[in-house]
Amino acid sequence: MSATPTTPRVLCLPGFAMNAKAFHGRLSQAQRIIKGAVELVFVEPPNVMLPPDFDGTTAGEAHIITEDTPRSWWDWQGNHVGFKSNAELDPLLRYLREILETQGPFDGIWGFSQGAATAPILCALVSQPSLSPIFAAPSSSPSVVWPPKQFKFAILCSGFLPLDRKLEAWFAEPLDVPTLHVLGREDVVAIAERSLANVPRFKDSRLEWHSGGHHIPRSAHWSLFFKEYMLHHLGDDLPSGAKLVSSPVQMLGKL
Repeated sequence: MSATPTTPRVLCLPGFAMNAKAFHGRLSQAQRIIKGAVELVFVEPPNVMLPPDFDGTTAGEAHIITEDTPRSWWDWQGNHVGFKSNAELDPLLRYLREILETQGPFDGIWGFSQGAATAPILCALVSQPSLSPIFAAPSSSPSVVWPPKQFKFAILCSGFLPLDRKLEAWFAEPLDVPTLHVLGREDVVAIAERSLANVPRFKDSRLEWHSGGHHIPRSAHWSLFFKEYMLHHLGDDLPSGAKLVSSPVQMLGKL
């Protein structure tokens, strides 16, 4: 883990069937408005999604993997039935820890869809590494500070949590991570019931709706709102429980 940078860094987790390049494109407007105030670090989900052959099998090594190849954090069925065993969950946790050790430190986390389902898992593990032996173990690298510092905020767009009793138990007590939940009123992928269940899993939750579907709002006033939210919570002298006054609509007057 490198020395703490001067520019705050935010870990960005793409959604299902996306990749780091695609998520970077989705947040291009936000990055133009942020203008270097925060560094957005886009990482690849671990699982490559290969197109099926005509016989129903995957193309395997014949398929060329590029930065445009769609990826996922776990199999889509896991969204609905959870992880069947530690053999399914543990590879994800090892990958997330590797990201923190090799690409951190991070001040905040921003996820969309399945990435916004992965973000609460990571928030819980950073807050309480003892939840998993994978996170509880000390680092093998003397240059890595472990465990890492708790995230100063999380932004969850179209987020949810896999229907997994083990993971749900990790949120028996709300996490002390300020969290912005952004949901679409027309979202038919991440249904409201699942997304709203995430709100009480964090002590300092803020809920904002947009009029669209399963996407991150990309208009200038929303991008400015995201920037203000991040900078608000990155302040070292922020009083406990302090709330952001502005809303996305109020940002229109600042453009």
